[in-house]
Amino acid sequence: MIFLKRYLVAGMLLMFPALGYGQEAVLTGTVTDSTGGVLPGVTITAVHEATGNTFVGVTDGTGNFRIPARIGNYRLTAELSGFTTINRTGIALQVGQTVNVNLQLVVSTLQETVTVTGEAPLLDVSSSAIGGNIDARQVQELPIQGRDWTSLALLAPGNRTTAMGGTPVQDRADVREYQLNMDGQQVTQTMGIGGQPLYSRDSIAEFQFISNRFDATQGRSSGVVVNAVSKSGANTYSGLFSGSFRDAEWGFNGEDHVLDRVVPFANQQYSATFGGPIVRDRLHFFGNYEYDRSPKTSIWNTPYPFLNTELSDKQLKKLGGVRLDYQVSSSMRLMGKAHYANDFDPFTTGSSSQLPASANSQDRTSREYLGQFTQVINNSTVNEIKAGFAEWEVLQENLTHWSNHPQARLGISEGHPRIQMVGLTVAGNQNAPRIRDQNMYSFRDDFTTSYEASGRHDLRAGGEYLFMHELTRNCRNCMGQLDARASAIPAPTLAAIFRDPFEVDLWNLSLLSPYTRTYTLGVSEDFRTPFDVPRTALWAQDDWRIADNLTLNLGLRYDLITNAWANDVSLPPFLESGRPDDTNNIQPRLGFAYQAGERTVIRGGFGRYYGDVLTNLQMWTMGNESIASMRIPNDGRPNFAADPFNGRQPTPEQAFAGFCSTLGVPVGTAGCLPRDLQELAPPPDYANIQNSWQTSFGIQRQLGADMAFEADYVYNGSRNEKIIMDNINVAWNPATGINYPFSNVSLRPYPTYGVVSMTPYLGWSNYHALQSVFTKRFSSNWQGSVTYTLGWLKNAESNPMSGLTVVPFPVAPDYGNEYTLAETDQRNRVVFNGIWQPGFGFQVSGVYFYGEGERYSTNWGQDLRELGGDGGSLRVRPDGSIVPRNNLVGDAVHRVDIRLQERIPIPGSNIRIDGIFEVFNLFDRANYGTYVTNEASSNYGDPDQNSNIAYGPRTLQLGFRVTF
Repeated sequence: MIFLKRYLVAGMLLMFPALGYGQEAVLTGTVTDSTGGVLPGVTITAVHEATGNTFVGVTDGTGNFRIPARIGNYRLTAELSGFTTINRTGIALQVGQTVNVNLQLVVSTLQETVTVTGEAPLLDVSSSAIGGNIDARQVQELPIQGRDWTSLALLAPGNRTTAMGGTPVQDRADVREYQLNMDGQQVTQTMGIGGQPLYSRDSIAEFQFISNRFDATQGRSSGVVVNAVSKSGANTYSGLFSGSFRDAEWGFNGEDHVLDRVVPFANQQYSATFGGPIVRDRLHFFGNYEYDRSPKTSIWNTPYPFLNTELSDKQLKKLGGVRLDYQVSSSMRLMGKAHYANDFDPFTTGSSSQLPASANSQDRTSREYLGQFTQVINNSTVNEIKAGFAEWEVLQENLTHWSNHPQARLGISEGHPRIQMVGLTVAGNQNAPRIRDQNMYSFRDDFTTSYEASGRHDLRAGGEYLFMHELTRNCRNCMGQLDARASAIPAPTLAAIFRDPFEVDLWNLSLLSPYTRTYTLGVSEDFRTPFDVPRTALWAQDDWRIADNLTLNLGLRYDLITNAWANDVSLPPFLESGRPDDTNNIQPRLGFAYQAGERTVIRGGFGRYYGDVLTNLQMWTMGNESIASMRIPNDGRPNFAADPFNGRQPTPEQAFAGFCSTLGVPVGTAGCLPRDLQELAPPPDYANIQNSWQTSFGIQRQLGADMAFEADYVYNGSRNEKIIMDNINVAWNPATGINYPFSNVSLRPYPTYGVVSMTPYLGWSNYHALQSVFTKRFSSNWQGSVTYTLGWLKNAESNPMSGLTVVPFPVAPDYGNEYTLAETDQRNRVVFNGIWQPGFGFQVSGVYFYGEGERYSTNWGQDLRELGGDGGSLRVRPDGSIVPRNNLVGDAVHRVDIRLQERIPIPGSNIRIDGIFEVFNLFDRANYGTYVTNEASSNYGDPDQNSNIAYGPRTLQLGFRVTF
């Protein structure tokens, strides 16, 4: 029934006509006569050259016009009786841009037309937002290993990510600082796992990356917004068929710099698109499909050769979509689109600190449907409606087999006990087999009008409603977890325990008993946690041109997330049902753009920006109601690790009935089970949605006709960041600032409970940077840009919690309130990209990336303070000293990617064949994205494997592209 409802909704959306490109960009300007006087009543017609779509406006009493339009190249005509008609060509609009084109008409007694050729200025004289655009030529012609278009986000000024692909910006642990919009539809999944929806590179027209101070029409991000636009059909039938190929056996490829060998792989990617007119100038279609087959190998290189192995299989991706665009008239335009993607990854990357059993498979599927309708009501007013549906599904499974799996009664036989050891872990997904299915229904209305009141106002107001339903089967701790960190385990014992990497029935777990402190297990009837999270937003954005050279950007936005904190979950004494939502999320935004002459704009401003709440909070909190999680101490039996319950594993009903908290007796009382609670939502005092204050001040300067330079100081002060308290069920000694040992049950705030972890929003960070960009748009057969960022990121977490309140006195520095340079802090960063066409069908393009070494979080890896939980105070060494916070700085990353292309036209046709030769990491630089950060490990500080393409060795890719 759910399946049927989804596709019924999808069909309705596609039947409901909606406009694409309704307000992707704006053409604006002033029309004057030869004396400089303004001309009202001038008819402005903008013709989209690819599709023939027309957009019409009329100048107002001040001679100004404003035309919301779609991206692309335009021909502009200005007409007024008694004046010469002006045609202006060569005007390009990119997503999110407001392009100012001023025109001058001269009196004429004859009916004559003058054509002027010239591109629009590179300056944005009406907006103070900070960011950049990745244009259509960059999307198609720059080298991208793996063809993931989000890798190009690294080119944008203000991007702080080193890794490439998957997401436009990497999360800082559980701190999400971006929002991804596709054709105006929010497609960002908020589960916190599994990356983001995938799109073929050949389906993306271009995208905009706003790194600081986006306007009030956009929200649910405390950092960055990415606005992408998909391709559509034009008046000419066109398409492409392309292939890209990589193979480890080609001798030019480099060795993996961690494994010191060439890792076997082969990759074949095929992509096809086709689009064109159904009715010329009116109705167009576009479709695309991509298939990616990637045989892959993962290799484990722990310090113990007898534990290492290799896995080989194939990763498969299938991406496809279709869209229709229909211009009913110059005042009414419609669009409907659908998209599907599937990515199956058979296993994760090998490691030097985790055993091969830690690997798991992941199957990701996304579906999106969108409809838009835009109507030009009159010369100054436009309204746009969007309705959509987006689904994101992730299935994760372990690779190990275990006939005695604790959940065998549910038919589960894949998995293994997670085992924490000193310097080594058997990790794997503690929640697998897991499926999470997130469904987002959206409705949005944007109203735009222009009027005069002490200057020109371009007012945009609107609202949005998102209804998210998530169905999760999260098998939390269902395969059990052993804390075997009492001391280091000798190599011969490890060899005797793990006799087969993936057949758990052969593991001799009893040998772990002398090293085991506790065992944790979750049981449930079905491990399902369905929930809903509605989101509502209202906004008003007024771009007020109070003088010819000064525009104020005045915005106000309000966001409300209902059930953000799993508000109706009742888990006394920690959480009561009916807890309030965070409702005071008012976001004022103020900016200015001052034009100091024809070639210079000074801009700046400040504003408040609220983010979103990842739904793992609701999932964990609600799961505590139906999943019984037990943590029992080692009872001294020699086979405890193999049989923690001595043959009497409780059922869910028995567990809930037998909890010490249910019976009202302290943990340790004979016959009762200690109950753990995992990642509870915070109490209302600490339940505030993460938000930031953003500030910027800078300058734009146009250099000649086709070059520009920008430099801006930016600040992002993020507050109420999510942190995870590993155990709030401990008391603290005010004399030492250290917790009393968790084993002392009588001092626990809740003696009838075991470990209770919680996620208060009490962290904070500050980012200061100077970011700059030099841009040359395409002319004289080449284009390029270079960005430079000098930045500092610092952060801290609050004091720990004891019970439901924060510890009020100073604590040891490894527990909180230590304000230092943050994980991922990076001082200097330079990115260059360029495209050159010397002639004869030849093209050279390339990307150079330099990123100074990032900081990594480090620890010792043992809970020597006995805080309890899975983490504990991991920074305390056995000698009592403390591992400095985030003290490991990685090596700098240098990467040069280059692409050589030769285009061969087929005589007598419009068919062109491109031969493509690409090399990634041309100079085979040893780049690393992961390090061993556990000081207790024998290979502490060494680089570890990272599958992200940003850190790969030199790789050759060959390809072809047939276009018509």
